[in-house]
Amino acid sequence: MIKIKNYVFIFFLSLIIAHSVSGQISSSDKTQIQNQINVIVNSINNNDIKEIINIISPSARPGLKDEIQSNLEGKRLIFEESISSYEDLGDNKVKVNGIYAAKGIGWVIQGMPNYFIFEKYGNSWLLVDTDFHKKLGSEYVFGIIKKISIFAIPIFIATSAFWVWMLIDVLKRDFENKVLWIILLLILGFLGAILYFFIIRRKLNKKEQNTSYQKV
Repeated sequence: MIKIKNYVFIFFLSLIIAHSVSGQISSSDKTQIQNQINVIVNSINNNDIKEIINIISPSARPGLKDEIQSNLEGKRLIFEESISSYEDLGDNKVKVNGIYAAKGIGWVIQGMPNYFIFEKYGNSWLLVDTDFHKKLGSEYVFGIIKKISIFAIPIFIATSAFWVWMLIDVLKRDFENKVLWIILLLILGFLGAILYFFIIRRKLNKKEQNTSYQKV
């Protein structure tokens, strides 16, 4: 119970801290930053990255401009961006965490996180660093699919093999409600196989072992 209270306290403390951090950024600054992100979104959707290049700060991360040009130039994309939070980094810098959706030829991705770091340069907020350009392309999408497949395919094979094993086991045995369990395995799939394994198969195995001991 004490641990639960501690977790609740930490949760609300983090909310208070996040609110106070967000409160340090004025509404006018947020509006200007939002406008700059709108520039990025419109530039991508219009297949014209010049506007993005124009809002990159002179003190931006080395290579950022070249990365954006090489990753986006010539690509036809549909891009949407939704801001989830603002974080004051100090030194007139703000980190914007966002969720984006994008669509290209042969691929689509949505609900993925990205970030933008802006700094106040004179009266404007200019882009210092970001990772959005690295996540707009089939290479990134298929890279995610590949990583998921490394874990998903072996799990799928194992669960399918277990299901087939249990289905064969049901068909070979003679017990009450056999037809019902066949239907459950066909409808519930892997879940039905697990239920059969623990509820029926183990019980039948124990019964068979006891019968063999009595015969001996």
